Amino acid sequence: MKKLYLIFIFVATSIFAFGAKQPYFIGTCDKDPLSYKIGEQMTFSVNLVDKDGNILEGQKLKWKLTKDCSDEVKEGEIISSKKPFVLSTKMFAPGYARLTVIPVDANGNRLKNMDIFDASACAGFEHIRQITPEPKDYDAFWAKQISELNKIPIKCHKKEVEGKKGYKTYILTIDCVGAPAKAWLTIPENAKPNSLGIIMNVHGYGVGLIKPTYYPYAITLSVERHSYELNQPKEYYDNQRKLLRNFGLKKNENKNPENNYFKNMILRDIRALQYTKTIAEWNKKDITVFGGSMGGFQAIFVASLDKDITRCGAAVPWMCNLNGENEGKIKSHFKPDFIPEILYFDSTNAVKRIKCPIRITARLGDFGCPPSSITILYHNAKNATLEFEFNGGHTYKSPWKDNKVSKKSKLN
Repeated sequence: MKKLYLIFIFVATSIFAFGAKQPYFIGTCDKDPLSYKIGEQMTFSVNLVDKDGNILEGQKLKWKLTKDCSDEVKEGEIISSKKPFVLSTKMFAPGYARLTVIPVDANGNRLKNMDIFDASACAGFEHIRQITPEPKDYDAFWAKQISELNKIPIKCHKKEVEGKKGYKTYILTIDCVGAPAKAWLTIPENAKPNSLGIIMNVHGYGVGLIKPTYYPYAITLSVERHSYELNQPKEYYDNQRKLLRNFGLKKNENKNPENNYFKNMILRDIRALQYTKTIAEWNKKDITVFGGSMGGFQAIFVASLDKDITRCGAAVPWMCNLNGENEGKIKSHFKPDFIPEILYFDSTNAVKRIKCPIRITARLGDFGCPPSSITILYHNAKNATLEFEFNGGHTYKSPWKDNKVSKKSKLN
């Protein structure tokens, strides 16, 4: 199991990782960015460097400072130099102050051959808590969905296909509520009965090809986000992308939670796992589920609804604190429009039901999944580790090897 755990840690920390291929920023705060008190001065310090880490001088930069729970916006322009750009501010309510620095040309247009700096610092971390209550019938709603799923026999069509040497590779089509679940399944050859844990991989927002994954000490399940065919040519997925444009974001469909696109997505995940637990090689005890972005959202929901999960990993998890903008938080730039019915699919509600350890990794410049929402997710969890990288966005990981990581852990 130790080997399985190490594989999980590697995968959870490498989602959306990039190397230094172009000029980038190095930046810090004057203390741990999660440790400021309300009303305490917080100071950012930022330099622009080339791909080899040498400071770049003479580059025009635009900067912008915004805050949770405040309409205050400050912005300006500077020229990069050996002396770092330093900016200080204070927060007078629990929340995050966000600093963005963008390299621009003489006309003020962003330069595409350089990365941006996007980070934030927090005041009153312990006071950032859930405000919008969960639906009173949240548990009843999901109990009904699992009951409806369990009425359908676990019937699977398993097709063996060519894959990585040393493994058996299958395409699964499994009866489910609505359309069937589709997934890749891989098993090391010559594995003995009751010898392997399960690693379940769920995927981020999008429409396209997913591939099987292989781990030497595990049965690996990789579940399709949708219910289309696996292993098809590019043209097939191009057409699916048109059909599924903006899936899950439409307010008219989300008004009735029974029609929410994510409901059947989550049920397909659970159905695929239900089938995998019938495989003879499973050791009947170890199940890890992990994913990034929408995959983090799915991982949290699967772990909240299947009590056999023993470890959960959520990287830059999506769909947290979905009413945050109406609570004064900096608005997420990508999420469904808020209506009360979307709260059945809010990760900050689901995470309360997770019994196993959960590892949350995120970035303090990710405002697709804003730091305040990730903080609430962490506070709502019972057994969790949270790791925030200082500079980085939703799909961008800073190449700076000393990019600060702030950690929080708790066991309830």
